[in-house]
Parts: sequence; C-alpha cells; structure tokens
Amino acid sequence: METEALPKARHFLPKGRGDRFAFVFTVVMLAVICIFEAFVILPDIYPEYGTMYVVYVCIGAYLYLNTMGNFLMMIYIDITSGSRVLPAILKPGWRYCPMCMQNSPPRSFHCFQCNICIMKRDHHCVFAGKCVGYYNQRYYFVTLIYLTLGALYANYLNFDHAWALLGGINWRSILTMILPFMAWILGFTEKYTFMMSFLCGTCIITFGLFSVLLFWHGDLILKGQTTHEKSVKDKSYDLGWRENVKEALGERWKLVWLSPFISSPLPGDGIEFKKRSGMENIKDM
Repeated sequence: METEALPKARHFLPKGRGDRFAFVFTVVMLAVICIFEAFVILPDIYPEYGTMYVVYVCIGAYLYLNTMGNFLMMIYIDITSGSRVLPAILKPGWRYCPMCMQNSPPRSFHCFQCNICIMKRDHHCVFAGKCVGYYNQRYYFVTLIYLTLGALYANYLNFDHAWALLGGINWRSILTMILPFMAWILGFTEKYTFMMSFLCGTCIITFGLFSVLLFWHGDLILKGQTTHEKSVKDKSYDLGWRENVKEALGERWKLVWLSPFISSPLPGDGIEFKKRSGMENIKDM
C-alpha cells in the first residue's frame, strides 16, 4: 500500500554526538540480538533446523523488520512546519520562539537538541536522536509496541538456554544475569557465559523498560495529551479515546501496527487542533 504524502526530514542521522552513539548502539544491538536468537538460541532448541525452526525465524524476522521499519520512518519524517509560512502576528495560544525567530503554534515547543521548533512536541528520543511530534508519533508508538513484543519473544526463547547455562536460580546466577560485567570481573563466569548472560540480561531489561514506555505513551494517546500537557494537567485536547487515537495514529489506526508502509492519513496539519470547546481558530491572517 502507498503511504500518504508526509514531510521528509532534512537530516537522517542524529546531530549530537550522544544521540549518534545511542542511535548506533540501538541499531547494532537489535541486529546482534536477532543474530543471537537465530543462530545460537533456536539451533539449540531445534538442532534439526526443521519446520518449527523456520516458523520461529519468520516470527522473529517479522518483529525485527517492523521494529526497524517504524524506527527509521520515525527518523525520516519531518516534524517541523516545513515550507509552510507561519503568521507574522502572534495569535492567541501561540508563542514567539526567539531561537527560531518565528511564531510557534499551540502544542509546539523548541528542542535544543534538534535546534528547531517541533509540531506537537512530546519529547526528544535519544535513541533516535530526534523528537517525537505530530507527524512521527505513530511510528514511535508502533516501534515501542514491536520492541516490547520482540523483547518478550526473545525472553521466551532464551529462558531454557539461560536456565541451563546458569544452573538454576542462585545468588551467582542472579548477579551474572543482572550485572554480567561485575560477575565476569569477579571471576564468577567464563567469557561465553558472560556474553550469553549479557545478551539475555539485555532482553530482560529492555522488556521492562519498553513495557513502561509503552504504557506511558499509550495512556497519553488515549487521553489526547503530550508529556508536557500531562505534567500541567491540560486536558483541553481530550476528544474521547477513539478520536484521540485517530489524532495520533491516523484514520487507519487499526492497521498501522501491521506495517510502517500502510497509509494512515492524519486528520490535521499539526497547527490546527480540535478542542473540547470546538475547533481552535488559528488560521493564517
């Protein structure tokens, strides 16, 4: 299916050094874990490389491709006002941004990492090196869904292997799983056990982290809020959960989780937003 026309980002890679490191670490670790599951864990479970091995590999590939597809789309999409000329007169609810030297519409804020005003800015994602805003919120949220599912899937596959490797539950195995570097330094584990424990422990930690993020941002979407609006208890954009989901994920919100290439047009333009009291009148003067 064709995707809707969306603004394209001027810069794909993150600008800041810290963001670039986090971005590269994320991409590399996702690839390493997928290789680990496909060529270490699954062959241990299905040494004959039969039908079930292929099924599990296909499931993992689907999770990985959707994770990376949505992650890269989140970075690729331009989340600024683009080529649109914003009004010179400061309207009610707007604010003047001295860094960008232009008026900024409601729900937009300046990001000092991206060095530009972001439409309906939620937060700056350090792993993508980019803000989450109006146009890429869908891709960020679906990325969280697949990261959580992928980590859960990896933990399911890793359980028996990790249990056999660490010899059950004891204080050494717990230390090895939670703090593999310390366990290696203290001589509790060999290099192979350290590497396996590090990867298995990473899956456990990421599942916990992304589960919390998924719950947090899912709650924001259902309530029609950004992180800033939640912090100041601003519920003026709450239109009911169904309309709120459409505002964030688009008209075809029921299908967006299937593929990042499924078109789901957003109902607005990132400048005009419906409120409980009616449509906000912020048309250009």
